[in-house]
Amino acid sequence: MDMLLVKRTGCLYFLGLRNHGSGAVIMNLNQQKMEIKVGLFLLLMLLSLAAIIVYVGFKKDLFAERIKYTVVSKTGEKIEPGMPVRLSGFTIGQVSEVTLDQVDLVRITIKVLKRYQQWFKEDSRIILEQEGVIGNSFLKLIPGSDATPVLEEGAVIHLDKIGGINELIQEMQPVIEALRAIVINVWDLTDYLVDSQGPVRKILVNAETMTERLLSEQGLVHYLTEDPRPIAHVDQLLARTDKAMESADILLQSVTRRVEDVEPLQEEITTAVRETRLLIEEFHGIRQDLTPLMNNITAISEEIKTASRDLVSLRRQGEYSLRLGTDLLLRLKETWPLSRREAPDIETSYPWP
Repeated sequence: MDMLLVKRTGCLYFLGLRNHGSGAVIMNLNQQKMEIKVGLFLLLMLLSLAAIIVYVGFKKDLFAERIKYTVVSKTGEKIEPGMPVRLSGFTIGQVSEVTLDQVDLVRITIKVLKRYQQWFKEDSRIILEQEGVIGNSFLKLIPGSDATPVLEEGAVIHLDKIGGINELIQEMQPVIEALRAIVINVWDLTDYLVDSQGPVRKILVNAETMTERLLSEQGLVHYLTEDPRPIAHVDQLLARTDKAMESADILLQSVTRRVEDVEPLQEEITTAVRETRLLIEEFHGIRQDLTPLMNNITAISEEIKTASRDLVSLRRQGEYSLRLGTDLLLRLKETWPLSRREAPDIETSYPWP
């Protein structure tokens, strides 16, 4: 494209273009297409940037709903806005504002994602911890028990304790004291062991002496390892053991034969025992049959005994009556007119039967 410029009286005049008609139209169309492409490209870039911002915002919870809680602390040291609030290592919120309410009271406002509100219970605790020894500080939420109710938005939570290197040193102080006591005990024990007059040194000396005696030619170790006499004694003992085993085998064979000889006798004894058992059972039956007979004999004996007593009494009465009759005859004889007087006999008394 060639342009001719003519300069007249201080002014510029546009004279024309070659191929003025068709060239101008084509240039305008190309320029419009380029502008449309550039506009579409810029619009696409803006839409992509907005989509990326929205995506990152959702991923980073920039558009998520948040609730506020107030944390009360006695000091604001190491606490600043933007500090993260974590639960089990996950960031659930951050510090939005730190204000001094009183001389000895600091109010810390935290914004927490609403979906984590369920972990804020009435017995929940918040502590200030530090990442490592020289790391950044953060607020750590310690959830409460499941039975306690959830805190409402705007509730006040007291900062339980402040973590970090100072608290770590305080917690390690008892351990350090215990280690110091252990080191002192180790020193005492070492002094006790290296004491030349101590009991440990004496025990070692005695053990060394005992070892020398055991390893000497007269010691037990020498006797057991190098002296041939124990081996000879063991050989003799083994030979005697073999003989004893042979004798035991012979004895077992003899016992086996005796057992075989005793088997017929055992059968006879078993038969005799069975017959004796049957005889005893028969005797039991006879005894049961004789029991009524013995009872009858006992009753008859009692009756005979009673009758014998009656016969003895009757006999005594008869003797008494006979004696009375004899006495009466003697008295009649004395009173008879023709009887002779004889010497009177001695009067005899007859007891009543």
